[in-house]
Amino acid sequence: MSITERDLTNLILHPSLESLTPGATLRSFTLISGPSTPFPDFTWTLEFPLPQAYRILLTGPDRPRPAHDNIRAPPSSSFCTFSVLAIDTSARTATFAFPAPTPTSLSLSGITSSSSLQLRLWWSHQIATEVWECISVSGKWTPLLRDLRARSYGLTEHGTIRHWTLDRTSRIHLGLGEKAAPLDLTGRRFAMHATDAAWYDAYRTDPLYKHTPFLISTPKPRPDSFSKLTYALVHATNSVATWDVGAEIDFPSGGWSKRFVQDWGGLEEWVLLGQGVEGCVRTYGELAGRPGLVGREWLGSLGSSMLLSDKENGQELMEEWPGLCRRYDVPCSAMHLSSGYTIDDATGARWVFKINKRRFPDLKGMVAVFHRAGMKIIPNVKPYLLVAHPDYDRLRQGDGLFYDPISNGPSRQNMWTGGFGESGDGSWADFTAPETRRWWAEGVRGLLELGFDGIWDDNNEFFLRDDALLCKNQLDDPDPNNTNNNAKEKLPLGLLGRIRHAELMNKTSLTTFRQTHPTRRPFILTRSGNPSTFRHANATWTGDNHTSWPSLRGSQHIQLNSSLSLLPNTGSDVGGFGGDAPSPELLVRWVQLGVTHARFCIHSCSPDTRGRDKLTAPWMYPSVLGIIRAHIKWRYFVLPFLNHLMWRAHLYAEPITAPLFYGPFASDAVLYDTEKLEGFDAWLGVGQLLVCPQLFQGRMSREGDVYFPRAARGDESLYFDLNPPFMTYKAGTWAPSVATPLEHGGLFAREGAVIPVGKDKATVTALEGLARTHPDGVRTVLDYEEDGEGCKGLVGLDDWRGVMLFPGFGNPGKEYKGEWIEDDGVSEDPGTFTVVVSYRAVDEGTVEVQVGSQDGGFMPLWTPKLYVLLPVGDARSVRGADQTVWRDRAAWIVHL
Repeated sequence: MSITERDLTNLILHPSLESLTPGATLRSFTLISGPSTPFPDFTWTLEFPLPQAYRILLTGPDRPRPAHDNIRAPPSSSFCTFSVLAIDTSARTATFAFPAPTPTSLSLSGITSSSSLQLRLWWSHQIATEVWECISVSGKWTPLLRDLRARSYGLTEHGTIRHWTLDRTSRIHLGLGEKAAPLDLTGRRFAMHATDAAWYDAYRTDPLYKHTPFLISTPKPRPDSFSKLTYALVHATNSVATWDVGAEIDFPSGGWSKRFVQDWGGLEEWVLLGQGVEGCVRTYGELAGRPGLVGREWLGSLGSSMLLSDKENGQELMEEWPGLCRRYDVPCSAMHLSSGYTIDDATGARWVFKINKRRFPDLKGMVAVFHRAGMKIIPNVKPYLLVAHPDYDRLRQGDGLFYDPISNGPSRQNMWTGGFGESGDGSWADFTAPETRRWWAEGVRGLLELGFDGIWDDNNEFFLRDDALLCKNQLDDPDPNNTNNNAKEKLPLGLLGRIRHAELMNKTSLTTFRQTHPTRRPFILTRSGNPSTFRHANATWTGDNHTSWPSLRGSQHIQLNSSLSLLPNTGSDVGGFGGDAPSPELLVRWVQLGVTHARFCIHSCSPDTRGRDKLTAPWMYPSVLGIIRAHIKWRYFVLPFLNHLMWRAHLYAEPITAPLFYGPFASDAVLYDTEKLEGFDAWLGVGQLLVCPQLFQGRMSREGDVYFPRAARGDESLYFDLNPPFMTYKAGTWAPSVATPLEHGGLFAREGAVIPVGKDKATVTALEGLARTHPDGVRTVLDYEEDGEGCKGLVGLDDWRGVMLFPGFGNPGKEYKGEWIEDDGVSEDPGTFTVVVSYRAVDEGTVEVQVGSQDGGFMPLWTPKLYVLLPVGDARSVRGADQTVWRDRAAWIVHL
């Protein structure tokens, strides 16, 4: 490996700040290159855009501020003022108080007082910063985040490098988006770029498909000890980088450290502080952009397989899918059309936006087949062209391909064409070029006009192999803060960043969708991306995984770190993409885990390792079809809950699936033990459903390793087992044994949970309008109607709603509160209907439930009746409600 690192030293105070005295207030603090520095014309600036978040900008010749749209700071005029507590210009030291918190910053970060936080700065030789926190009980100041004093800021060949001290024992590290298991990233090194990592090892492969330079450091709580704040480091760059989270020791400079190496450009570094992981994630969501809403259908069961579209009779095989769902009684809400529909007969290569009319003679008619069955469908598209592609010359002549300064023409490399390792000569499309964006928009619009419900942006890692390639760099709406992003001359790929093109690709797809269907909620699925990508794409998955038990286990950790990194609507290819077909047991366990993730899709490549056809589907093994069917129907049963969690992600950047220590459970020290960190239990809805899956072959129980998290010391809330024998457990205890037969894993509801439920099948939220009629004008055939072939429809009306409530025992009067949000699931600007529930145990035999609603412009079909479901075996009644029977168990009807 090539090593270039030169310390950035001998910066001096900006002349405008030379008269600073203690007590002064300012909006920024700037250092500049001094007369003795070997690197002239560098500027280092400290600012507080938010009370709980400061930003450091380091720029100089050939190292401009990174071109990006990943973090959107508030207007500079609204940046916070911060005060100088102490300054010594001769010793070149200063201490600053953090800005005073505001109601908004408090709701995001949970930090209540600025007087307990200081930023200390030294610049006599190296620049070094430290954040100190005051322990309120003792008044003692302790360091929270510290640079390596002897090695803090440096310059690489084209970029920058940063070093901090690392405490490997008292803190864990999380985030970085889609990174290999286990959950805690401490002691490992990660590449910050994206690649096509097909068949990856879920515990070892790096990088994978996303570029997410967002690292969280949170303390392990200790009994009877002050718990320090959590912090996160964000680097707003799209350039290739490396995060070393303590894999390397630099003893002379201070020992264990963590290091960020950015290959190109100047530094834009954000430090976010918060009470627990939640405080940093919420602030990150405010800056990077909270996740977009996802259409309700895309939260159901999704079908996909390369095999179907790769066959000669692709359309015929695809159109059989709704009938197979009917035959096997397996609900499905959407289907993916893999890229086989673009295969060129003469070459066997895939030509994006070009339809194989022989294999798919009537693509619009095929879309209508799915729409009559109430299923959405999206086509696969890829951002590169083989040289033989009919549109190649158009992009070449329009300067829409990456430019190679050595060959003085388009950059060319081997591109995947089909099958394992098959490739051909081609070029990646440069999305900073206007002609490329026009071409892409035309192609996307053409597909949408055939009736497709969204776009599947695939193979968009843009893993070009040379940072010296040049990008056109002509954007429609450049970032006003980034002068190098507004220039008309071409920029090196290394400086702009490969992954910027995935973002622009998704943005073009989204813009085209909104222009084509302005009232419908977009659906853009992307395989790759950076933080700003997910303002444009609202779904992703963990790429082409491998079919194996370790891959299944690792998928849970990848899911959790992705969820903490503003990728809530994600999941793995259930059953595994590459390799041989899953065994019946492996498929069952993967389905059981997958239905608890935000995105649930069974997907597989077309051949196995011996070249034989492979189609992973719910009905592939008759012996376990009943188990798989039951879990997919459970997914639909809790769909109202999943839809509400998606709203929580959209409004509050709250992960749908979360580590056990998230939010109110951050102080439970047990959750930070290695056994739990490397385990696989997680929240589905923080504090609502505890998922304890079985992910090991042949095991039919969990012996002594299921723990029930505490929200605080003394918390004795109950956890209700949702499977036989329906036992209860107290928070802070371990279950001696939890049964996990092949029929189910472990699943528990926490006392006080509010879980809205609906029908265990696909449904529509309205009889008319967008919810019933698809973009091509085709109406969904409902389950009481007949289609043109005399078959009943597969989709019902969303006209029944229940809510599962879990009141405790032995504490009469304890009140629980919750709510959930409903909408039509399809509108771009939806009205909402919020149900507010409070309940309490009145005495040993009675529960009181109060239900209200807030009308935000949407009225569900199921109103005004709501069915209350108490835990199985609970003999208590609901005061004032009408008792009835629902699925052989007692239920109570309350009226809104």
